[in-house]
Amino acid sequence: MRQFVSLVGIVAFLLIGCSKESDVPPAQSATAAIQQDQTMPAPVEEKKSVEFVASRLLEISRLYFAMLGKAQDEDLTFEEFRNKLHNIMTDSFIDQENLQQFYTAGNGLTELFLFHYDKGAFDARTAILEQNAERIKVKTMWFANELNSGYYEISTLVKSGDRWILDAKESEPIPERGFELTPEEATVYMKSSPYFDKPVASIKFVGTKTLESSSVYGQFYEFNCDGTTYYISPVDGYILGANMERF
Repeated sequence: MRQFVSLVGIVAFLLIGCSKESDVPPAQSATAAIQQDQTMPAPVEEKKSVEFVASRLLEISRLYFAMLGKAQDEDLTFEEFRNKLHNIMTDSFIDQENLQQFYTAGNGLTELFLFHYDKGAFDARTAILEQNAERIKVKTMWFANELNSGYYEISTLVKSGDRWILDAKESEPIPERGFELTPEEATVYMKSSPYFDKPVASIKFVGTKTLESSSVYGQFYEFNCDGTTYYISPVDGYILGANMERF
């Protein structure tokens, strides 16, 4: 019996010892966890969506022309105007686009040549070519009009503080086969474009032809917009209204 009691005491002692020792590892585990956290990489910045990039470029365009008009009304020097532009574009972009020339000459054709950002084209097809925490490059379409035959436009935004600002813009010719607009993309453009306020009732591909009352030859989608007919080329985005006036 005494031997049994002794054995019970020894076992109890060992159990108590193990219990006390078990109080130590949690603190050690916490220290190890902290050390592990310190070696973990910083969280990756959330990727920006196509909608975010398009919205920012359209906002930059709107702000630029609002600031331009106000600066000219106040008769600011170009350097004073340049300082105000740093919230929306880099010095590199300002110099690349010869904005001093546009500012000195007045508005003129600035709106036609400077910011070719069309919400309808953004909505129809936009692709982010590259993106990281400091830089985003985006590619969109600029449809044919009276001044050009259509091309891709590639814009680069860079991070400046908490803002994304415009750093570069370049054009890329469309391939021989053109944009190859799908009916869905053409419809999105027609619905988004400010030129067309009537709802799209139907669309059909009319093939390659010379349109009536016009010498224009090409491939076209025909849109019935609440009784008004429009044509848009899937090749270069060329648009003709009901009276064959080109947009």
